[in-house]
Amino acid sequence: MYRYTRNDFDRVLEFVRGLYEPRSLGAFSDHLLSSLRTLVPSVFNGVVSVEVRNAQQAWTTRTNPPEFVSPELDEIATRHVPESAIFSHFERTGCQQFTRWSDIQPLSQFLRTALYNDVYHQLGVKDCCSLISHSSPTRLEIVGVTLHKQIPDAHRDVLVSISPHLRQAFRLAHTSSALIEMAAMKSGPNGSERGIVAIDPDGTITMETPGATRSLEKFFPKRTARGLPEPLAQWISQSDDTLRKSTDVPKVRRPFVIEQPGNRLTVHLLSRPAQNFLLFEERPWAIDPAALASLPLTHRESEILAYVAAGKTNFEIGIILGISSRTVEKHIEHILDSLGVETRTAAAASALEAANL
Repeated sequence: MYRYTRNDFDRVLEFVRGLYEPRSLGAFSDHLLSSLRTLVPSVFNGVVSVEVRNAQQAWTTRTNPPEFVSPELDEIATRHVPESAIFSHFERTGCQQFTRWSDIQPLSQFLRTALYNDVYHQLGVKDCCSLISHSSPTRLEIVGVTLHKQIPDAHRDVLVSISPHLRQAFRLAHTSSALIEMAAMKSGPNGSERGIVAIDPDGTITMETPGATRSLEKFFPKRTARGLPEPLAQWISQSDDTLRKSTDVPKVRRPFVIEQPGNRLTVHLLSRPAQNFLLFEERPWAIDPAALASLPLTHRESEILAYVAAGKTNFEIGIILGISSRTVEKHIEHILDSLGVETRTAAAASALEAANL
C-alpha cells in the first residue's frame, strides 16, 4: 500500500471534508467530478447512474471535463460496459472499493475489446479505476477515473482509501435530494419517513421538520422539548472530532442507527463550518424472510437474500448468521440459479418485488 506524503494527506483530508457538505445528488456529482481531478491526475472523470430494473437500463452520465464524451460514444458505452470484465467483477464480488481495470483484465486483452476499440481508444484512455455504489438494491452509481496509460499504484491506493467515504456520500446525496423533492410530503416511498434538523455549532436546534420531530419522539421518548437526545449529541461530537483531529485518512463517517421492532431510524450528519444538518430516514429495517415464501428458496437462502436486499456484504452476512463468507457465497450462487438471474442486484430486486416493497 502506498504511503502518503504530507501533501497527499492534506489533499485527501480536504477531499473527504468536502464530501460531507449538504448537496443534492446533481450538485454532489458535479462537486465530486471536479474534486477528483485535484486528487489524482486523469484524462477525464465520469459518474454514471443506472436504473437496473429498467429493461433499457436508463443511464445518466456526467463527465469532467464537461461534454468530454459525446452522446454517440456514451450510447455505445451504455451497450458495452455491462459486458466488460470490471462490471462482471463488481456484480460477482460486490466489491466496495475503487478497482483498477488493469488489475482485473490485462491491458493486452482490454485493447482487443469492443469497449476499448469503439469508445476508449477514441478518448485516448487505456486504464480506469472504477467504484460501483448501490444507492438502492435497484440503482447503481458508477464512478470512473481514467488515464492514457496504466494508473499508477499510488493513485489507485489513494482512490481505494476514499472509497468508503464516497459510498457514504452518495447515500447522503440521495437522502438530501429526497428531502428536497418531498419537503411537503409526510412520507417517502416504501413507507419511509424522512426529516431534517439544522443545528448551530453550540448544539442549538435552529430548524426541525415535522418528519424529524415524529422520528425523535418515537425513538427517543425521553427527549426534552426541542433538544437533541444525548446519544445523538454525543455521536455528533465524536463524528466532528474524527475529521477535525485526524492525523491519517479518517475512517468513514458512519450514520447513527437505532432500531425498534420492525423499524430502523438512520441519522446522517452533514457539516458546514457554521452549521450541522441531521438527515433522518425511518423505514422498515429489513425484509422478513417469511415474505419471500413465494420464491423457490430454502429458509436459509431466504434469510441471506433478505440481507442481500438490505445491502449487506458477504462478510457482514456471515457475521450475522455465524457462517463463513465462503458459505454465504455458495448460498448466493444457488439463490441466483434458483431465481434465474445473474447478479445479486437482480436477486435483490426479486426480493423487493416478492415482499411488495
